[in-house]
Amino acid sequence: MEKLLEMEADGYIAKTSKPTDWVSSMVVSLRNDKVRVCIDPKDLNKAIKREHHPMRTIEDVVSNIPGYNVFSKLDAKSGFLQIKLDEESSYLTTFNTPIGRYRWLRLPFGITSAPEIYQRIMDQMLEEIDGAFAIIDDILIAGQDMENHGKILKQVVERAMSYNLKLNFKKCCIRQPKVTYMGRVLTTQGLSADPGKVDAIVNMPAPKNKDGVRRFLR
Repeated sequence: MEKLLEMEADGYIAKTSKPTDWVSSMVVSLRNDKVRVCIDPKDLNKAIKREHHPMRTIEDVVSNIPGYNVFSKLDAKSGFLQIKLDEESSYLTTFNTPIGRYRWLRLPFGITSAPEIYQRIMDQMLEEIDGAFAIIDDILIAGQDMENHGKILKQVVERAMSYNLKLNFKKCCIRQPKVTYMGRVLTTQGLSADPGKVDAIVNMPAPKNKDGVRRFLR
């Protein structure tokens, strides 16, 4: 209940009492000791019309930055929750909670079209800025040298401000010879595996039952 009241105060959700055509179940997950409230819009997702906007891969990005030597990575804070819903869409996301029904005022996790909507907005924001790419909420800036990189970084920051995009500065990495991006390490020589990801797999305890095997495969 405390998390719901916090989200209501932050303007992410709002209480509703009017009848709605759609009502989803609430899903609560614990990630890094933080409570995350989502919805399970299984039935709603069947009715949503998707945009089918192309989703970029790390390989797509690397193929467009040959010979680049300086990198920055910017992280968009709260991801989907920066996107406001119009009133009609908001009521579609109504969900049940122990203290009554709420509707989302921002784009929630679980909506099947959410990644495509977010990617389209990010692509529009970075349109015509050479050396800047986004995969969902991770923005990569690649420059040939410090001067070139600085010009691109300035363009991206100005464009982000015009879109009112908030960044998580604790996760940003500026003007580096290499950066960790989408689970890989990106350098002037190309891509390599992220040692942290490799260690996590190598040191993972061997599964002892069917559920353990499923967790490992995920």
